[in-house]
This record gives sequence, C-alpha cells and structure tokens, in this order.
Amino acid sequence: MGQDVKFWEAVRKICRNDERYKPEAFKFVMESLDYTLRSLEEHRHISAAELLDGMSGYAKHRYGLLAHTVLSAWGLENASDVGRIVYYMVEAGVLKKQDSDRFEDFDSDYDLKAKLEDRYFD
Repeated sequence: MGQDVKFWEAVRKICRNDERYKPEAFKFVMESLDYTLRSLEEHRHISAAELLDGMSGYAKHRYGLLAHTVLSAWGLENASDVGRIVYYMVEAGVLKKQDSDRFEDFDSDYDLKAKLEDRYFD
C-alpha cells in the first residue's frame, strides 16, 4: 500500500509540472512494465524496446483497435512520451534504471501509432 501511495503522490506532482500527460498514462506504463516482465521466462531488467513492444501488445490486448486513441488521450503519442514518463518515475524514485539506460533509448524510430493501429494482434 505504501508504494501505491508513493506512486500516486509522485504522479500528482509530475502532472502538475507537465500537463501533457494524464495520471492514467503513468498507471498504464506501470501496468505495461508488469505485463512485459510477466511475459519473460526470468525476472530481469528490460530495455526500452522491450517495454515499448510489451506496452503495444498490452494496449492492443486491453483496448483493441482503440488502443492508439486511448493512449493518445492520455498523452502517449510516441516512444519519447513513454520514455519521458519512465524517466519522470525514475527521478521520483518509483522506478530504477541501470547505468547503461538512457532517455535516448526511447527516442527511436519505433512507430507507436503504427504498432497500436496494426489490426493484427501479436
């Protein structure tokens, strides 16, 4: 319960400073992280690309063909938006990163909209 309170306090503070993102976006990124980790054979650190792929799959599973519309309404338009949310949560102490992790890992050619609007589910 304490972690949940810490999470929502961090989200409220972040959203006051950056109004581009809705609280639901932060919750969804955390759910996507959990979804991605559960899909692995062993619990380990995941890369930005793995999180983005896991998030796309989770969004399509959860929201179907409306996945892009839903995520966009929360401010998640592209891979950089996901990275910004991850790094906001790292700065808030909600998530941890490895020394090799960089924000630029999310600044890629990953076409989130195309992945989410793909009518064929992974």
